[in-house]
Amino acid sequence: MLIALAPALIVFPASADPWIPAAGTGKVKPVLRLYRSDRTFSSSHFGSETFPSTSKISETQVKVTGEHGLGDGWALQYDLRAAQESKTKTKKNKSTTYTASGLQDQEIGLVRGLRQGKVFADAIALNIILPAGSTSSNPQMGVGHTAIEPDYQFGIKHQFGQRLAYGSFSIGPRMFFNSSVTQWRATADVGTQLFQNVDIFGSLFCARTFGVNTALPSSENPNASEVYNLLRGGLGLRFSLTKNIRPIIEYEANLAGQGIHAGSRLVFGVSWRY
Repeated sequence: MLIALAPALIVFPASADPWIPAAGTGKVKPVLRLYRSDRTFSSSHFGSETFPSTSKISETQVKVTGEHGLGDGWALQYDLRAAQESKTKTKKNKSTTYTASGLQDQEIGLVRGLRQGKVFADAIALNIILPAGSTSSNPQMGVGHTAIEPDYQFGIKHQFGQRLAYGSFSIGPRMFFNSSVTQWRATADVGTQLFQNVDIFGSLFCARTFGVNTALPSSENPNASEVYNLLRGGLGLRFSLTKNIRPIIEYEANLAGQGIHAGSRLVFGVSWRY
C-alpha cells in the first residue's frame, strides 16, 4: 500500500488490494476456514433454492494470502491452501465417510499498479493456478489442470465524518489450459469502522462457468472442479490489536449456485502488515 495512504486506511480489503505496497513491504493473512453443508443447489439452473443432499460435506482449510511489494509499482501476490475434506454418503440407512487431506491448488501472480491515488487506485494482475491438489483422492483435492487468471482491480475510500469507509473490487476470467472451460470470477469487499479499534466488513464472491464440455465431470468440492457456479456472501469483524496486526472473524454463506453444495463457513484469521 502506498506509504502516504497507509496511516489513514483503517481496514484491509478481504481479497484484492489495488494499492500497491512499497518495495520490501506488504501484508500476509493466514486464516482457518470451517465449512459444512448437507444441502445442495439445483443442477439444472443457477438459483437460491436448495434441496437435501445425499451427502454431507465438511472442510477444514488453512489458507495463506498475501502481497509483497517489488518496487516500481509491482507486487507479488499469492493464495496458498491446504485442507482436510470429508464426505459422508447415506444410502439405505448406511453411511460411508470418505476423507482426504493435503495441498489444494495454489495461486501466485504479479500485480501492476495503474492509478494510485489517496482515494482511488486500480491495478491489473496476472495469476497462475498450479494444480498441486490430488485428483485421485476421494474427495478430490484439486482440479488437475493449470489455469491463468488476468484480473482488473480497483478500490475507493471515503471519509464519512469520523468514519473511513472503503470498497475494493476485482473481476477477471480463469481460463484452463487443458479444456475449453472459462470461469468468470468477481469479488467485492466493503468495510468501515464500527467502534474504536473494531471494523465491520462485508464481501461478495461470484463465479460463473462458460464453455463447459458436456463430458467434463463436476465435483462436489468447488476447490476441485472446473464447473463452478456460485454466489457467496460474508459478514465479518476486524479488531485492531496494533497498527499492523488485526485479528479477523467472518461468517460466509453460499447464497445461490448450480450443481454445488449450499453450505456455510466460519473464518478465523489475522492480518499482518509489515
